[in-house]
Amino acid sequence: MRRTLPLATLVVVTLALTACGGDPEPAASSAARPAASSSASPPTAPSAAASGSGGLYVALGDSLAAGYQPGGAELRDTAYPALTATRLGAGGDALTLENLGCSGETTTSLLKGGKCDFAAGSQLEQAEKLLRTSDDVSLVTIDIGGNDLLRCVRGGARVDTACVTAGVGTVKKNLPTILKRLKAAAGDDVPVLVLGYYNPWLAAKALNQPIKGVDAAAKAYTALSTAIESAAKTSDTTFVGLDQAFSTNDTTPTKVNGRSVPKNAAAICTLTNICTAADIHLTDEGAATVARVLAKAAQKARVS
Repeated sequence: MRRTLPLATLVVVTLALTACGGDPEPAASSAARPAASSSASPPTAPSAAASGSGGLYVALGDSLAAGYQPGGAELRDTAYPALTATRLGAGGDALTLENLGCSGETTTSLLKGGKCDFAAGSQLEQAEKLLRTSDDVSLVTIDIGGNDLLRCVRGGARVDTACVTAGVGTVKKNLPTILKRLKAAAGDDVPVLVLGYYNPWLAAKALNQPIKGVDAAAKAYTALSTAIESAAKTSDTTFVGLDQAFSTNDTTPTKVNGRSVPKNAAAICTLTNICTAADIHLTDEGAATVARVLAKAAQKARVS
């Protein structure tokens, strides 16, 4: 059984993890680890998780794509891109996965580099090189933007609303450019799936603790998801939301460790590590849930 932190401690520690100067993700100054690896030491360049005959799947993103876990490990073989590839290959030819995910990546660093070392320069440039040099691309997925806002929590329990506004503005500026470049490199026939974020603050809100800034943090993630969906629409890519899978709008009372909380908060407690380790990253069940949603969207786009 996983240990649950005291309720007040949960909110304070979670906010502290996302405070300015307390990056909840590793400062990855070396290359992004290849999708096949679950070790802590990255090599000099990304490489494929597995070679299959079903086409190339290029995954971009931040720590969620990289499989970041509490304590600092990146388990790429159980991260959502690897699980998505497995689902899509279950009924036919396996995909060749290139997971370029970089923990701590923002929309700015994904464009310009500086967070992880890629041979082509930035994560986006690396993806463009892979896509343009492959004659058999099947799928591109990306999650990015969360780290543009995480820096906006100050002093462990105060959200800087001006910073949030600026962060969402940066996503609105950078993401359409990122997605248009990905679409151009992949080609018109290749689906580019843009993942929305879940709202980890729903669990904190359900605790009814007088912690300043929880409402603002929750609203910030809603604004981020709206910005991501808008960027997808303007770039001819496909937004894939997580609201249904994470029960975001379902406030039906349910039980978590003997306490009655809304269903959306219970889902966050189950699918992320926020209620056990004060960490917003996905649990194994959470990664599997995201993979299920992505695989369904990919199959709808005729990727098998």
